[in-house]
Amino acid sequence: MTGWQARAACRDADPELFFPPTDDDTSLIAARHKMAVAPICSRCQVSTDCLRWALDTGQEHGLWAATTPTDRRAIRRGRLAGVPDSVADAEPMCPACSLLFALPAVDGDLCTRCQERRAA
Repeated sequence: MTGWQARAACRDADPELFFPPTDDDTSLIAARHKMAVAPICSRCQVSTDCLRWALDTGQEHGLWAATTPTDRRAIRRGRLAGVPDSVADAEPMCPACSLLFALPAVDGDLCTRCQERRAA
C-alpha cells in the first residue's frame, strides 16, 4: 500500500463496491456503484492522488476517485490534445492555451508556441 492509499477514505470500504460486475459504464448497476462511491470519494483527502495514479497506470477497470474507465479515457484523450484535467493536472501549464508543460516548468510561464505568437 502506497502512502496515499493508507490515507484513502475507501481503505476500509468493501472493494467490490469500486468494481462493478460489468464493464458497461452505461449500465444501471455501474451507475449504482458510482453513486455509492461518490460520497466516499468526495470526502477523501487523497482523491486527486487516486485519480492521477489510475490515469498514470492505465487502470481500465473499477471506479477510481469516482471516475469510470470511460471518464478516464476521456481525460487521457484530452491530455493528448493538450487539454489538462481540472482535477488530475495541477502541474504547471501555459496560462494562455492551457497546454501542459513537460517538466521542469514554472507555473505562469508561456509555452513555446505562445511565446512565439507573442514575439511575432
